[in-house]
Amino acid sequence: IPATEYKVPQNNPLEGDVSKLVKDIIGLKGTNFDLDAACASSLYAIKMACDELLTGKSDMMLAGAVCSSDQLFIHMGFSIFHAYAAHDKKYSPLDKDSAGLVSSEGAGMILLKRLSDAERDGDTIIGVISGIGLSNDGAGKFLLSPNPKGQTLAYERAYNGPIAKENTSYIECHATGTPLGDVTEINSLETFFGDNPDKLRLGSVKSNMGHMLTAAGMPSLMKVLLSMEHNSIPPGINISNAIQSENGWFSREQIIEEPLKWNTNSKQAAVNSFGFGGTNAHLVVENYQKGKIKKHKDIALKEMAITSMEVHFGDCDTLATFYQSIFDGKQYFTDMPSSRWKGFEKSSTVLANFGLETNKPPKGNYIADFDMDLMRYKIQPNEIGTMEPQQALILKVADQAIQKSSLKRGENVAVLIAMNPELAIHHYLARWDSQWQLDKALEAAGVNLNESQKETLLSECRNILYQIGNVQTPSQHTSFVGNIMSSRISALWDFNGPSFTISNGNNGTTRALEVAQNMLSLGEVSAVVVGAVDFSGGMEAVLLRNLAEAINNNKQPSLSFNADDYGWLIGEGAA
Repeated sequence: IPATEYKVPQNNPLEGDVSKLVKDIIGLKGTNFDLDAACASSLYAIKMACDELLTGKSDMMLAGAVCSSDQLFIHMGFSIFHAYAAHDKKYSPLDKDSAGLVSSEGAGMILLKRLSDAERDGDTIIGVISGIGLSNDGAGKFLLSPNPKGQTLAYERAYNGPIAKENTSYIECHATGTPLGDVTEINSLETFFGDNPDKLRLGSVKSNMGHMLTAAGMPSLMKVLLSMEHNSIPPGINISNAIQSENGWFSREQIIEEPLKWNTNSKQAAVNSFGFGGTNAHLVVENYQKGKIKKHKDIALKEMAITSMEVHFGDCDTLATFYQSIFDGKQYFTDMPSSRWKGFEKSSTVLANFGLETNKPPKGNYIADFDMDLMRYKIQPNEIGTMEPQQALILKVADQAIQKSSLKRGENVAVLIAMNPELAIHHYLARWDSQWQLDKALEAAGVNLNESQKETLLSECRNILYQIGNVQTPSQHTSFVGNIMSSRISALWDFNGPSFTISNGNNGTTRALEVAQNMLSLGEVSAVVVGAVDFSGGMEAVLLRNLAEAINNNKQPSLSFNADDYGWLIGEGAA
């Protein structure tokens, strides 16, 4: 379709869920939401779409994934994690000499229907998804270190039905080229598939395409489907010294290095996707064969029991204070914390450009600060100051709610957190842009500084925008990754059910509850921790939202239903 024919909605710049944008442009009317399961996001999106079909909520689903992140931020982050291969080292997944990954960008989309419906409608059927297993590593050595226990659980859950692991003849590995990640994966494959190694073959499309991060599962799945269609599996490239599993059951013989004919009538393969925070997925796919297909019967949705809860809403830091506040009709709108907008609230020009009429920022139910038990949450003191606050707050509130419940460590419990993109990342990016902007500002003002003065001023400007300190920490970068907040909860309680975040504008909590209901109705988990968090009083969030809908800037905001008193009010919190 020519670009001029796209009618991109302009009414709300903040409700920018990718799925909503796609839905509105195409003209679809069903459910949509975005999720973050780190590098397993593609397969998680496919699983959530399948669940919508199994429960009869939808008759057709689009499941897609995209990676188009700020490349400087990505490169800085992976460098801090020591995930990149040095410039003079090798990159080649499933090779012993590979020293790290290469990140890349891309997008993919698949259309899903129930098999019986696709046959009835005479559709072209490219492949049949026969099982998807999701898991989380739970408690491990470190939040960013893969745990074979969690990967093996994903395999077990994928084959928990009529499909047999013995029929899987090819696995498209997650293998990114990092030594720890590739070895952990091939060892977990040996643990689960090691009783039939001769039949199984392995490969990784990342040797061709690089690591597409959130979209990584899409090229993997499409490679498998194309291989089935063309009766040939393409090899990985640049492999000269193949890795092998701990007991030697998987070695060079299993890794495809030359095109492999795949002429069997029945083809069954699998795709691995593993993400930061121990987010695991294993998808089993078969080629389509005409036969007697059972008529689909919708999975009945089950009622859910809420068994515990806890909150931190603005100044209401417990369920008891929240209840007392609404019982007494107390309001919590106060002036903005002095450091929140870092001085930008004093610029009448900035405020006016975004539709705020006064020089004073709006009142709101802000969260100025909160306490954290660093020993319990295993967060180093030098890390906590670099984390975005919503990551820390939802961990604390979720933990308090779980302690009130009957849940036990190590159970098959899912964690779903509703959140919106962390717009504070713009402070980080602005820090990098500050040098050329400062040069431009000094030139426009006619100010001449010597090099020492300019360096001092630049350092102060950068620290005002975003304080890094003496060293950048892993938490600094991962606190901009949504699923890490859910994975921290899973790691704390050693939960091994699916763990990820959901974004759907103001409907995030509703969507998380719907997904929880699907999981419980399908019998895939024993319980679900559903949370939500938003520090919505940040500068970017307020200014952008104000462009779409005016904020209530009265000195004393009144109740929502008062005539002639309009505008949204700032509220921050987690539950």
